[in-house]
Amino acid sequence: MTFLELSSLRKEFGAAVAVQDFNLQVEKGEFVSFLGPSGCGKTTVLRMIAGFEKPTRGRIIIDGKDVTALNANKRNIGMVFQQYALFPNMTVADNIQFGLKVAGADGGLRQKRIKDMLGIIHMEQFANRYPHQLSGGQQQRVALARALAIQPQVLLLDEPLSALDAKIRVNLRQEIRSIQRQLGITTIFVTHDQEEALSISDRIVVMNQGVIDQLGTPLDIYNRPQTSFVASFIGSLNVLQAQVVDRSAGRIRIDGQELTTGERIGSEADTVTVAIRPEAVSLNHANGHPNSISAAVDDIYFLGSVVRVRTKLKDQFLNVDMFNNPSMALPARGEQVLLSFAASAAKVL
Repeated sequence: MTFLELSSLRKEFGAAVAVQDFNLQVEKGEFVSFLGPSGCGKTTVLRMIAGFEKPTRGRIIIDGKDVTALNANKRNIGMVFQQYALFPNMTVADNIQFGLKVAGADGGLRQKRIKDMLGIIHMEQFANRYPHQLSGGQQQRVALARALAIQPQVLLLDEPLSALDAKIRVNLRQEIRSIQRQLGITTIFVTHDQEEALSISDRIVVMNQGVIDQLGTPLDIYNRPQTSFVASFIGSLNVLQAQVVDRSAGRIRIDGQELTTGERIGSEADTVTVAIRPEAVSLNHANGHPNSISAAVDDIYFLGSVVRVRTKLKDQFLNVDMFNNPSMALPARGEQVLLSFAASAAKVL
């Protein structure tokens, strides 16, 4: 059942249109990420849900109630900001109970919620510390606890991990997802980090220039991109120009070598753009594979768990990603190699 509904949202700032024709239905307890480059409108949508921005037109419905015209303090929304926004003169406990105190909750309830929230974020021993005595990750946990203490209908997170170190980000995003599942709270998470969105979301909204380019599960977004923007924005991608040989059979020619795609080519153009994920390509596959092309090794990049081999066809380059194996034998620069991939891995954009 739909719990949060955004219907035909549009936001204008003077002559500039930040968001247009934005439609989304979110189920109760669902974790949805807004993903896109800076300036695509994702934070503007979040602020409209929170009540900090009024839509130029459109409706926002939460649990069957139209809240479009309500002020932010009249909506039962919890929000976590990028820069924590903790009160520096308040202890951890006082920061957590702040929203409850403003709402007039009695002292007994406030103390219970403080204890519950400290337990959830595993910071029971830090109740009397001040924000400057905490690490960045600990401050963000307190900000999360403060947002959850009021038991909001919807939790909004605006790039909450971007100010943290890489390892702390990974640990904290896993904790956020675990807490969200534990409480069953409907959550909207804004990020420009594709790894974050792919790793913790039920669904992802990929935004570009104020509109939704694609909405789907992480697997759909990554494996079945519907637009060239999504294909290029999510993950690494080989983008190649190809000549059409046979539309009905999906036959193409890349730098003089014929290959098959997994679908009929709908474009009427003689030249099309083909996208292939680097991890879908095999290096030095046995001769006779139906989708094999020859290339020369241009360079090799060590990326930790992945080794990327950059190969050159005739005029175009194609990357191959392989899991790092200490015993693997890597080709030499300039060596001729055979590349192969499944027909379904080549997507005509």
